[in-house]
Amino acid sequence: MRNTLAAACVAACFAVVTPVLAQPSASAEVAAIRAEIAALSARLERLEQTTASAGAAPAAAPSAAAPATPVVVEPRVAAAVAPNIRFSGDLRYRHEAINEEGLTERERQRIRARFGVTADVASNVRVGLTLATGNDDPVSANQSLDTGFSRKSIGVDRAFFSWAATEQLTFTGGKMANPFYRPGNHHLIYDNDLNPEGLALRYTGGNWFANYAGLWVEERAAADDSIMLGGQLGYRHALDGGMRITAGVGYYDYRATQSQTPFWDGAAAGNRLDAAGRYLNDFNIAQLFGELNLKAGERPLTLFADYALNTEADDFDAGFALGAALGEVTRPGTWRIGYAYQDLEADAVIGTFTDSDWSGGGTDGTGHVVEFNYGFRDRLVFGFRYFLNDRAGNAGNEHDYNRLQADVQFNY
Repeated sequence: MRNTLAAACVAACFAVVTPVLAQPSASAEVAAIRAEIAALSARLERLEQTTASAGAAPAAAPSAAAPATPVVVEPRVAAAVAPNIRFSGDLRYRHEAINEEGLTERERQRIRARFGVTADVASNVRVGLTLATGNDDPVSANQSLDTGFSRKSIGVDRAFFSWAATEQLTFTGGKMANPFYRPGNHHLIYDNDLNPEGLALRYTGGNWFANYAGLWVEERAAADDSIMLGGQLGYRHALDGGMRITAGVGYYDYRATQSQTPFWDGAAAGNRLDAAGRYLNDFNIAQLFGELNLKAGERPLTLFADYALNTEADDFDAGFALGAALGEVTRPGTWRIGYAYQDLEADAVIGTFTDSDWSGGGTDGTGHVVEFNYGFRDRLVFGFRYFLNDRAGNAGNEHDYNRLQADVQFNY
């Protein structure tokens, strides 16, 4: 602005003096005017130099002094933070029919909704929080549609941190996803929905992997706390034709469990109890597992086996599962069909933490489960599961148990 005004002044001066310069009789006046013009030009040049050297200061000063910076600061914060935060979730609507021998056939509608957020707080540190429907059942987030349109419960399903100390070693703490490998994604020892609490380490190097965890099961003010110290060691190896084999062992040592009230709600969940309603045995569970991944035409085929033995029980101490799955739901029109047979004796594993659907939930049963899932459209999956089981009844009450589940699940 100042340069423009100065140029206008110079132009005006030339307009005024030009007629005068044309008069030969006014040489003295012309000389005086030329001197004034030279002085004015010198001042203008000094002014331009001063403005150029101080030009950055006037522009920076308003920005530094501005009390509000929504236009400049907020977009930079969003660009730095938003890519590090991710949201996910799902909603499942289920129709369920249960036919248990000796009881009235039962039908019900159930929902499960989960919403999670994870954030990278550093290049190798992640935190996460997941909320889910359901009560405080550790192995189910289902909520039945009943009790007169009542409001449904929601709670913390996961709250964890994960630190990748190296490319091979990851340390996780809090209420976390199950840190242990489950062949075929089956539920012989732990239910799919179980999110244990404590600290865990995971190592992967070459073909080897190892999982170790110290889990806080029950804190007691007047007695020893129940904790679980357990680990797995596994090996993966690629075979010809795109096949891969995974095999490993595990061991889960539950401390201060015998003669204690069953975990969570005090129910036996298939385990044997003493006369006071407490665990009859301790639980030190040895595991042997294997999984084979191959192709059946263009579709993936998975075969698995899982075996568990409670070394602290004298009888009713073992369980195993065998199964197969063909296909994979990856896009609309794709499908997966699976089958498993399971035999789980009363004290092979802790009933509270094993599958909540098979054989009515818990241990002490045998039988089959067949499932089918179909990708109807993006993020929409239809699924069916049918349980054809037999409650073994270590107390002499053996009976049939059948269960049908039909699901519609939306993922986002």
